[in-house]
Amino acid sequence: MQYLIEAENIDGLVPMKEVPEYISHIVIPSYEQLIKMEAENKIKGGLLAGQRAGAFVMEASSNEEVGKILKAIPFWGMVKWKVTPLQSFKSALEQDGSIASLLSG
Repeated sequence: MQYLIEAENIDGLVPMKEVPEYISHIVIPSYEQLIKMEAENKIKGGLLAGQRAGAFVMEASSNEEVGKILKAIPFWGMVKWKVTPLQSFKSALEQDGSIASLLSG
């Protein structure tokens, strides 16, 4: 099953004097983990240009797996996550084809 994952930085959680350490110990390892997941074909996406936000499509077997994967990313608690399950195009075609057949009688 595929999920659209959107992430947006939560402002004000890290004092400015701690930003370099935050980037080194949280942000960089998070990017490295996302790059690894992308190389393993578990996700596909990236950062939104010029913003402190990103989006990707994730392949997972369940909602629980999505939660487990996201919680393992170091900046999990520092961003606001939006998770949307996606319906496949094939499934939509099958549903809409069935509806069209029923309506045309």
